[in-house]
Amino acid sequence: MTGEVPPETSKEEAADLLAKLVSIDTRNPPGREKPLAEFIYEWLESREIDAEIVDRPDPDRPQVVAEIGAGDPDAGKLVLNGHMDVVPPGDRDRWSVDPFNGVVADGRVYGRGTSDMKAGLAAAMLAGRAAESSGAVDGKLILTFVMGEETAEPGTKTLLEGIDADYGVVLEPTELHVHTVAKGLAWYAVEIGGKSSHASKPELGKNALDALFGNEARLSAYRHRIAERTHPLIGESLCTPTMVSAGTKENVIPESAELRMDRRFLPSEDVDDLDEEIDGVFDPLREEGFDVSINRVRTYEAAEIDPDEHVATVFRKHANDVAGVDTAPAGKNAATDQRNFVNDAGIPAIIWGPGTSAQSHTTDEWARVDLLHDSVDVLCRAVEDLCSVSVEET
Repeated sequence: MTGEVPPETSKEEAADLLAKLVSIDTRNPPGREKPLAEFIYEWLESREIDAEIVDRPDPDRPQVVAEIGAGDPDAGKLVLNGHMDVVPPGDRDRWSVDPFNGVVADGRVYGRGTSDMKAGLAAAMLAGRAAESSGAVDGKLILTFVMGEETAEPGTKTLLEGIDADYGVVLEPTELHVHTVAKGLAWYAVEIGGKSSHASKPELGKNALDALFGNEARLSAYRHRIAERTHPLIGESLCTPTMVSAGTKENVIPESAELRMDRRFLPSEDVDDLDEEIDGVFDPLREEGFDVSINRVRTYEAAEIDPDEHVATVFRKHANDVAGVDTAPAGKNAATDQRNFVNDAGIPAIIWGPGTSAQSHTTDEWARVDLLHDSVDVLCRAVEDLCSVSVEET
């Protein structure tokens, strides 16, 4: 490979490909990845890239794997990973464009999933084409297009079970900054059971909503306590109440209340310890006679690699050379499939991509065409370094 974007990859083509990907509605829930998986598979096959449709873990939501290169055992093997699903667009009347039309304007592509993370998918496809056309990949470049990331499903984890690789890149939006660590995420459902009565005689009931509000000081103290746990690249540990539901009618003492919480945790924190901590916050309500059940309903583990891991230093160098991107170590506050590479497969992986993180899940979401174009250049250079027989770690 030449280390440069091949002449046929123009900004216009990159934008057009991203617009096509966005125009395929892959919102999750409910999970509509199949049409996009078929599009990507056909796009790769038409460019003589060896691709495969994988029907695990869900045959109705297939994934795509492609391999490029000679497979020399003395050369490196790199995985580029991206999820095909996107979050729902929300109230479409708030959008100034059709969220699934892929509008190109003013150096941006607009639509749901542009930044998170179909720009990353487009970059992987175009870099894969460049690698195949060059015929100069000594090792292996592996492309994985996965399902279910937005809902913590085992898309990436399933594909990695059959892949042997030295490095990984999770193509989440970072504006070409290299992130080597990501926070974990745990969602909790706290259900408080009391006793109903007529609101004119509240003393005959046990008001579950009063119990929940009365516990606010304990929860606040816990949130302040865990905020003292910090990481130099991703900041503090967090616990944020996000949803409350209670009551059946205005004049009925609520016999139950539910609180949902978003718990962001650091690599140094163990998820089982989080369960015990959350449970302890609500123990006093049990002592007051309320039934309390707490369930962790979704988990994304935290993940981290050394900031000076070879894959990180290679991408920092080329992102700086191509686009002047800052080389300072960085991390991502959100959870990603990096955890499946690092924690499950033992593959050192960075989080890196052309999207803009602040655009994730927003109304009128957009991605910059110049960053998408630059990302293909960076990927070509990185593949040349990482998938060569003469890999020299720095």
